[in-house]
Amino acid sequence: MSSDERQEWVVVAEFTAIDMGVAADLAVSKLQGSGIPARRFPSGALTSWLIPRIPAAERIHVVVPPDHEEFAREILAEREVDTDADEE
Repeated sequence: MSSDERQEWVVVAEFTAIDMGVAADLAVSKLQGSGIPARRFPSGALTSWLIPRIPAAERIHVVVPPDHEEFAREILAEREVDTDADEE
């Protein structure tokens, strides 16, 4: 996704690259499974864990089109509640 394309979308979640983007990938998958177009930026690739190109402190953004922002935030909030309940 180019920076121009990303500007047309809104950030609904941020993660660090320290976990190789697994949490960001899960968020994108959850949103897409709910019918929301979602992407991560920078995009990840299987080889990124073999040849690290993203500093561990860099932020990974999960983005959606503006008209899906509210529903996306609701979906991700439900995921956080589910995660919190699992930890108890």
